[in-house]
Amino acid sequence: MRGTEWLLAVLLLSSGGAQGQVSSYRRPELLIETQELGKLLSNSRLCLVDARPLEEYRLGHLPGAVSLPALATDDPDANRRGFPLPPERAEQLFRGVGISSNSQVVIYDDQGNRFAARVFYVLEFFGHSHVQVLNGGFKKWQSEGLPLTTDSPGIAPGDFKPLANPAIIATSEWVNAHLKDPKVRLLDARSVAEFKGEKIQGPRGGHIPGAINLEWTRVINSGEIKTFLDAPSLEKLFSDAQISPGQEVVTYCQIGMRAADLYFALRLLGYERIRMYDGSWQEWSVLADLPVEK
Repeated sequence: MRGTEWLLAVLLLSSGGAQGQVSSYRRPELLIETQELGKLLSNSRLCLVDARPLEEYRLGHLPGAVSLPALATDDPDANRRGFPLPPERAEQLFRGVGISSNSQVVIYDDQGNRFAARVFYVLEFFGHSHVQVLNGGFKKWQSEGLPLTTDSPGIAPGDFKPLANPAIIATSEWVNAHLKDPKVRLLDARSVAEFKGEKIQGPRGGHIPGAINLEWTRVINSGEIKTFLDAPSLEKLFSDAQISPGQEVVTYCQIGMRAADLYFALRLLGYERIRMYDGSWQEWSVLADLPVEK
């Protein structure tokens, strides 16, 4: 299925009642609602990915879903070379769960979409153009009484060929070189305590100089069901944080999971110049020659 055909199919499926929530996003096709996903379960091109830990997947998951824990998409050594994980490992990982170049990939979790957003980011980094996140994830699906199973599907290997896009990742060297660039904004997705250095995870506490703290939980609705804020609320949130579409925005957190939620929210709003500093604080705090603020 060509990209335009896929986009048209997604928009047609999204024309039901749930679409009112997402219609004001500039990129609504990146997000899918539970009822819309239900209509796709029999689609042969659908590759439904459960980004939760394997033990949770085994307790029950969406019909047809394959297990791909978000942590499997992170490799700290690869981060230093400008990859979230080595391309050869990405090919093995994604093909192994049945992802092909023409697959319609839908990803879900039960962690406020941050695990799903992480897998989304890595697939986008490696060039897959048909990827969506299930809004509200497993808990929303479950709360609506939709079917679950413990059966694992048979998986036919996919043919996805990773093609890295260095324009959406930042290394420590890149971040350090742009610390005083007024066109670049650093967005720290960690908690306030981590940002201020009151809670230390790593050799040093604090944050990257000039970074703005916007905890990842603020882009999702509070309550048991974690759906993304509507577009006007997201736009106000980022505007209040001094983030605007004309800037190059770099998100980071501790290991590159929470930052993915901010990355995805910005993508929903149509931001075109976004990077993730995938090494994040786990890497920055170790490198003693890099500056830190508290």
